[in-house]
Amino acid sequence: MNLRILPALLLVLPLASCDLVRPFEQVCEARLAPTSIRVDVEPVRYDTDFSQSSSQLTARGAQAAGRIVLGLTETQLKSQLTFGGNGVVKPITGRYCMRPVIGVKLSFDPMVLHVAREQKEGSCEHKITLDHENRHMRVYARYLDDLAGQVERQLKQEFGDRILYFPNTAAAETEVQKLAAGILKPYMDSGLAQVQEKQKVVDSPEEYARMDTLQAHCGG
Repeated sequence: MNLRILPALLLVLPLASCDLVRPFEQVCEARLAPTSIRVDVEPVRYDTDFSQSSSQLTARGAQAAGRIVLGLTETQLKSQLTFGGNGVVKPITGRYCMRPVIGVKLSFDPMVLHVAREQKEGSCEHKITLDHENRHMRVYARYLDDLAGQVERQLKQEFGDRILYFPNTAAAETEVQKLAAGILKPYMDSGLAQVQEKQKVVDSPEEYARMDTLQAHCGG
């Protein structure tokens, strides 16, 4: 799982004098802001590499076995998890209550679009292959938006708006990060396989036939 976890930003709310005589649970109910969960995506950006030969791209493009690969897009699915929130510490015992603030950022990074060097940049053939790879880019972008929605719904379902209680702030950081990362893990583990399955629509026999027809007319 390609997950980066940033340091937690946990703040402790100061207690008023009246809080010292109220049950700790009542203090938490009164003082804590609602749970906040947000999942964002990085815009799909890519670098280009036109230095590889078609034979090199064919060896790397395992999904296109049986066909010479003239264009290929390579990437990794990554996520970044931030965790924070305001909480209350019970005097003497150190017991801690909180509603978390969780942020997740999803991205395809790095992303490199290859076109075989046999197709000279600016040529008719190069433009046709480049257009095909850009169709793959749009699939990646749509998938990332869909994935963000799925992850956000799952996180909201798991955390809800309930108050979480821990022995101390260190336990809160460890446990909430562990829970959030555990929710993310299956999405990150299966993400690339899922998006590659969606890419098969772009790599259909009909699309390859269309490209072959267009490229046959290049220079003609």
